[in-house]
Amino acid sequence: MHPSFVDIENEFDEIGQEVARLSNRLARIDSDSPFPDTQEEWEAALVCASAAEKIYTGCERVMARLAAEVDQSPVVHSDGWHAALLRRMANPFPGVRGPFISKECYGVLDKLRAFRHRERNTYGINLDFGIAVERAHEAVSGFDVFCREVRAFLGHSHKDDVGEDGAPSPGPGGR
Repeated sequence: MHPSFVDIENEFDEIGQEVARLSNRLARIDSDSPFPDTQEEWEAALVCASAAEKIYTGCERVMARLAAEVDQSPVVHSDGWHAALLRRMANPFPGVRGPFISKECYGVLDKLRAFRHRERNTYGINLDFGIAVERAHEAVSGFDVFCREVRAFLGHSHKDDVGEDGAPSPGPGGR
């Protein structure tokens, strides 16, 4: 196993801890929603928004490592690099690999990417409680899909395993 893949698994473990704590908070919110316009609602919105941001940022670190290690071509940090990195992961890298993530996973992560920007650049009083909770749920389910897809891909990560269409070829025994 490539050393970077060990680092990715370690990152997945840490993100997974954030996901577990957020899942616990979401279960409490879903069973006993806070009263509108209260301190409790503000705190819940902040927790959900912050945790969703942290989960997406962790996924982005994994994607940046994949771009650098597998593609051998890091995405340059310039205007729009966050969106460019995510697009790269959802598309084949010619002659190297097929897509790391599906179009569906891309859609969820892109929504979280856009929300992350809002979360980082507004005060908590400007966060919509319902949207923060919705994005938190999407972060939990999106991380699960992202992990599964990246792990499945890494099982087929050799250049020799890339088919003519740029998609990973099934390994021994098929997919």
